[in-house]
Amino acid sequence: MIVHTSLLILLALVTIPKGSVVGVKLQGRQTGPSETVTLQAVDLEQQELNHKSHDTATVPVAITFATDFKPSLPNPASEPTEVTTPLPKVDLLIKGGGGGSSGQQGLMQIATGGGLSGRTPERRSELAKKYGATPESEDAVEAALAYLAAHQRRDGSWSFDLSKDPCDGKCRDSKKSGEDPTPSTAATGLALLAFLGAGHTHENDGPYTQNVRRGLYYLRDVVSETESGFDWQHGSMYGHGIALMAMSEAMAMTMNEKEPWNHEFYQLVSGGTAFSCIAQHSSGSWGYYPNSPGDLTVTGWQVLSLIAAKRNKMVLQTHTLRDAKAFALSTCPEDRRYWFGYKGPPGQPTTTAVGLALMLYLGESIQFTPLKIALTEMAERGPMKTNVYHDYYATLALHHARHPDWDRWNQQMRDHLVSTQEKTGHEKGSWHFKDRFGDVGGRLYTTAMCTLTLEVYYRYLPLYSATDEFEL
Repeated sequence: MIVHTSLLILLALVTIPKGSVVGVKLQGRQTGPSETVTLQAVDLEQQELNHKSHDTATVPVAITFATDFKPSLPNPASEPTEVTTPLPKVDLLIKGGGGGSSGQQGLMQIATGGGLSGRTPERRSELAKKYGATPESEDAVEAALAYLAAHQRRDGSWSFDLSKDPCDGKCRDSKKSGEDPTPSTAATGLALLAFLGAGHTHENDGPYTQNVRRGLYYLRDVVSETESGFDWQHGSMYGHGIALMAMSEAMAMTMNEKEPWNHEFYQLVSGGTAFSCIAQHSSGSWGYYPNSPGDLTVTGWQVLSLIAAKRNKMVLQTHTLRDAKAFALSTCPEDRRYWFGYKGPPGQPTTTAVGLALMLYLGESIQFTPLKIALTEMAERGPMKTNVYHDYYATLALHHARHPDWDRWNQQMRDHLVSTQEKTGHEKGSWHFKDRFGDVGGRLYTTAMCTLTLEVYYRYLPLYSATDEFEL
């Protein structure tokens, strides 16, 4: 073994030259570009699964109400219980930059503002100054409220028909007779909204406490209990929506106080909310009558009343507001986004003002470029001045969006209303303009709408403005 080992060592020394380096030698050469490219594999099945998962988040869930439904009204001191239909387990996707800008409706954003906490004497003064009111515009609000108080009827209601007491025809421009229903519930609701917007409730010690209380008592006494909830129509869903909105705002403004109406408010607003949801047409709209195909103007009041009800933690059907938004968007022509029509294309300025306000309430982002353009175009057109329906909704939308053109718009709108208000006589504090919309409701309707427009500074905090306070 020793001999063999020695021989192997000797052979190794002879074979490997002295100074050699053991290693690996690589050689390369430059060539033309290769036509073969290897791509990373993509798991298409997983992508499809993810896509379907996100789509599932926007699948509507139907809730069926029994025909003999009567609202079960819990004690308002306890938190309302929401009955939900089980949903598939999915990752919820919240779309930014305009949910609903495509055919698919995304989950709605919730605006952070829009509360009622500006309706106190201190906050009213602060916000009026901040957002552009003047002493003259505030005097105009006070004169308008005095006019409305003087025209309240003995039963606590208001009427668009000024031939009735207490006016007895002393005012010009009563409601126009015709086929359009003008229920007393709508007139009463509008007048109450004007008082509530300035901070007057049935509980505080202001000059209009009794007027507000009597108006609310009237709406309580004339409501109809149905199998589907509480109904304030009196001939038109306009009446129901506006009355529900007034009852909801009155409840929100006093829900934290110790007063005997809390439970009754909850019953009325809860039942009214249920009726509104069930009265919605399958198109997402509301018409003059429950479940009839509707238009954007009636739908606008129903949406605003349901937003007010939600402020009181009322539970809506899961599809109600989503379907209302889809209907509103369906009235726009394909080639012009946010140019809203009455029941469908073509669009027009008045219904566009309604539609833009609804988009803000229904979660459309103000950062979505087409919406910003539509708001800017509306601001550039300016107030219509005789069409108070257009000007009310347009002012509301521009205020909520805190639009850059707000100051210019507000100056035109505010100063026009101040200068055209009646200054003397029986009609002092009122407005009326010859207009096809205004003539339907007449002087009382026009006065209530102009008052709400001049209260915009503090009536609602801006929907998309950050606030540090607790919102009602």
